[in-house]
Amino acid sequence: MNFEQLSYVKTVYEEESIIRASELMHISQSAMSQSIANLEKELGYKLFYRSRKGTVPTEVGKRLIPKILEIEEAKDNLWSEIKSLNTNIEGKIKIATIPTLFHKRLPKVLSRFKQHHPNVEVEVLEADREDILKMVEDNEIDIGLIGKKEFGETYHHIVEHPLNLTSNFKLIVPAKSKLTFKETIKLEDIKHYPFVLYDRSFYHHHLKEFEKENGELKVVFRTNNPIVMMRMIAEGLGIGIVSSLMLENDPFLNNELIEALPLGQPFDYSIYFAAMINKERNNEPTVLEFINYLKS
Repeated sequence: MNFEQLSYVKTVYEEESIIRASELMHISQSAMSQSIANLEKELGYKLFYRSRKGTVPTEVGKRLIPKILEIEEAKDNLWSEIKSLNTNIEGKIKIATIPTLFHKRLPKVLSRFKQHHPNVEVEVLEADREDILKMVEDNEIDIGLIGKKEFGETYHHIVEHPLNLTSNFKLIVPAKSKLTFKETIKLEDIKHYPFVLYDRSFYHHHLKEFEKENGELKVVFRTNNPIVMMRMIAEGLGIGIVSSLMLENDPFLNNELIEALPLGQPFDYSIYFAAMINKERNNEPTVLEFINYLKS
């Protein structure tokens, strides 16, 4: 028995597929299968069997695999402790972020950062852009993550760090909607469609400007949760607008339950994302290190 075999078991259990597990771990399927078979022979019990669902634990596997996961977790904790001995990055950072980055970027960045810097305590809260800028300016948070329409905006006591990440906007419609036949869609085209509003201040600004001149949109549902929004649209209850970044690896889009269409005015532009910090914190090593992880 060795750590390599245990890591194979962990990955197969998580992926429910030897094919996907071998791809993730960059080894051949046959090599992984043989390694797990050798471990099973040593243990005297089969850990997995093939089912319609995929490669899943046997009854004995359900008892032994949790122990294997505990060993893997202990190994990871050991390496984290060793890494912490070789770093001077420590302390606590407080981050406020817009929902798009909260859902699509921050979890992976936090995971990598914590692996390399286990001595840093990170607190994250979700907020709207203007609230985040005020918290940065008032020095209430260490890092504010926002989306911006233009480069070069100046803020009092705030330093901007671009994250090399941009996004445009998409209209989300149920699969096979007749709107899919249009090349570009303006708000005028969807005025009378049931509208599922992603209830954030950024969208309010554009939609309120439109409604002043063209009358109210037919808003049938408001939500701060993008998953709820996608589900409502997938069920044919309305249409909505989100940034294209929010659609990255979206299961409703991947399973062709919704479609994403290009938008015209007033959403026919891109935004870029940036980390905003107070000038007083611009030389703090922990803050700058976390921003480097966001950029990469």
